[in-house]
Amino acid sequence: MGEKRRPARTYLDRIIVIRPTRGDGERSYLEGLFQQACRPIPDMLAVWESQVDAWCVEYQASTGATDILEVNLETAVYLFDRVAERVVGAYGISVEQQRRRDTSRMRGFPNVNIGVRAVLGGRAFLADRGHLLGHASGGVMDINLFPQRRELNRGWSPEGRQFREMERFVSAHLGVFFYHRPLYDDDTWIPCQLEYGVLVDDLQWWIKRFRNK
Repeated sequence: MGEKRRPARTYLDRIIVIRPTRGDGERSYLEGLFQQACRPIPDMLAVWESQVDAWCVEYQASTGATDILEVNLETAVYLFDRVAERVVGAYGISVEQQRRRDTSRMRGFPNVNIGVRAVLGGRAFLADRGHLLGHASGGVMDINLFPQRRELNRGWSPEGRQFREMERFVSAHLGVFFYHRPLYDDDTWIPCQLEYGVLVDDLQWWIKRFRNK
């Protein structure tokens, strides 16, 4: 008799609607992230849930009808708008790369340059399949990918060099808390700006905004 096959491991913990916020006493995903990392939540993150709520309120005010879900994928959390089909924000704790980069799967992902050209026409830019949470820091595929200006993603511009410096810091310091928030000026999934934040030594925020259009 053959050996029993183990069930495929799922990386989706649960999905809830972020607005309205959770009921009193319900554990937040932030608590879960730090429990998994076996360390307390830094004092600098005492108001993190309120910050996430503020992002959602700001996004809804500028967008209109939304249905924002909070998706927990082990060491990271994504805020995803099911109406516009795009990520509103992502945050997590830097961990070792979870699995090798799936290049064939990346190639099968929609060509972001086709969408950029269709939306922006003469203002189109060369784009990569950017990672909201860097692959080298444990970021996954699919929900984590978005159209990112190529020179920004690859560090070919002054802003790009700053962006890559922050990504390298996160990947080099396991356990650091960081977030990536795309900002939109239309109804597509192409961000006009990217806000990247890193909590350095659990004591000080390092936050930059980068132009993506």
